[in-house]
Formats: sequence, structure tokens, C-alpha cells
Amino acid sequence: MAKVRKITDKEFWAILRENAGIFARTAKAIKKKFDVEYSRQAVKQRAEKRPEILEDIEAENLDVAEDGLHTLLRSKDERVRQKAVEFYLKTKGKKRGYVERKEVDDGTGGKTFYDLLAESSTDESGTSEKAD
Repeated sequence: MAKVRKITDKEFWAILRENAGIFARTAKAIKKKFDVEYSRQAVKQRAEKRPEILEDIEAENLDVAEDGLHTLLRSKDERVRQKAVEFYLKTKGKKRGYVERKEVDDGTGGKTFYDLLAESSTDESGTSEKAD
């Protein structure tokens, strides 16, 4: 009977980190590197046992993405730089008021729900209707 090789925690977390925490990609990498069958679900289950390490991998991915965005912000290509600036301001610039808003005219002329409610409960003479 063939002995089944076990992946150590150190090996598992290293290969998960190398594969950006992507479970399916990690499962394929384990098969390729260690010749051990590992499903995406098995990777997910094992990874979720240590959420603090998984969160660290996700934070590292975010750092890599932010680094890439900062590189694009300095691009010599005007279109690339403009798109990067626009994206950066929409996400990180919210604190300074760089938000995209859509204005919708609801036909009330800016009146609140309570203004409309008060108008509907007032008769034509300007007095409030009283419930019996």
C-alpha cells in the first residue's frame, strides 16, 4: 500500500500565499508540486481553520493591488493615468468629497415624506382633518 504524503502547515500556508489565497489555484499547485490530490473544498476547509492567516493573505493581496494602482497613477500613458486617478479618487478620495452621485428628481420638489403627509391631511381650507 502506497503511503499518502501529508502537506505540513508550513507547506500549506506557503503555497496558499504563493497562490494569492485562491483555493482552486492552490489545489492545482499542491497537485503539481507535491503530487497530492487536494480539492478546492479541502483547501478552503483547511484555510478557514486559521482565519487570521487567511486575512493576512488577503491584506497582502490588497497591498499588491494598491502598489499596482500607484504604478498606474504614474504611467506615461495619459489614458491609463486618467483612469487610475479616476478610480483612486472614487475609492480613496471619498473622505475628501470625491464621490459619484446620481441625482434623481422624484417629482416632489424636494419635499420630504412628512411634508407630503402633512399636505395630504390638510383640507382645502387649510385646517387639519380630525379623525372621529
